[in-house]
Amino acid sequence: MRQWLVQYIVWFTAVTLTHSLLLWSYDLSPTTLYFWESYALNAGLTLAFLWGLLKAFDRLSHYVAWLFMAGSAVKFMLFFWLLWPLFQSDGTVDIFEKTTFLVPYGSSLILETRILIVKLNKI
Repeated sequence: MRQWLVQYIVWFTAVTLTHSLLLWSYDLSPTTLYFWESYALNAGLTLAFLWGLLKAFDRLSHYVAWLFMAGSAVKFMLFFWLLWPLFQSDGTVDIFEKTTFLVPYGSSLILETRILIVKLNKI
C-alpha cells in the first residue's frame, strides 16, 4: 500500500501544480473556481477507494471491477451534490470550472486504473 501511496502523492501533486499554473497563466485564481475543494474531494475519495479496493482485493477479486465502477459513481454523485451547486452559483458554468473537476477526476482515474491493472496482472 505504501508504494501506491507514494506514487499517488507524487502524481496528484504534479497534476495539481500543473493545473494551478495553467489557471494562473489565464489570470484566473484557483480559489474562485473552487479548485482546492475539488482537488481535496477527489484526492480524499480516491485514497479511500484505493485503500478499500486494495484491502478487498484478496477476498473479493471477482468483484473489484464492480467496486471500482461504484467508486467512480460515488465520486460523480458527490460532485453533483456538493460542487455543482457552487459552480452554478453565479448563473453560468464555464470551461475552467468544468475542468476544475474533470482534471483531478481524470488523473485519479488514470492512476486508479493503472494500480488495478498491475494488481490484476499478478493474479
